[in-house]
Amino acid sequence: MKLKDRGQQEIVGFVLIVVVVMVALMVFLIISVRDSGEDVDSVGVANMLDVLIKTTSDCAVVAEPKYDSFEDLFKSCYDDESCSNLERSACEYLNESLGVVVSSMVKSEAMIGAWEVDFSVRDGKGILKWDEGNCTGSFSGASRTIVSGGRSLVVRMRACYI
Repeated sequence: MKLKDRGQQEIVGFVLIVVVVMVALMVFLIISVRDSGEDVDSVGVANMLDVLIKTTSDCAVVAEPKYDSFEDLFKSCYDDESCSNLERSACEYLNESLGVVVSSMVKSEAMIGAWEVDFSVRDGKGILKWDEGNCTGSFSGASRTIVSGGRSLVVRMRACYI
């Protein structure tokens, strides 16, 4: 009789362990699937942002055959430098040209209805912002950190899908 009671206790203990594990897995699943309303890191948007940052501009901060990429322009804008070949500040040129470049990139993506690019200091104020269109669907985004003079600058891109 004691052996039978002992077997029943082990079965009840095993069932309790299975129930606890199932509840923990359900909680984990609910947390991971739940939509928080924040940017979802998207490979497509991250690739577009990488291409944008590496694109060469018409601005040469140092000298003319060395044209700067947009990554260098973000740094030059933060450091308040000027384009030596255009006789304008890097921020002015960046403000005018980045929106045109992103617009042409987004036109090749039929599913993107609106976009936004934000340039700021990490945990600080925003420096420049570009956007086009109104977001009526779901969105995803990506960000890249650029280090300039010991400060972390952040470029964020969000794309709104139709």
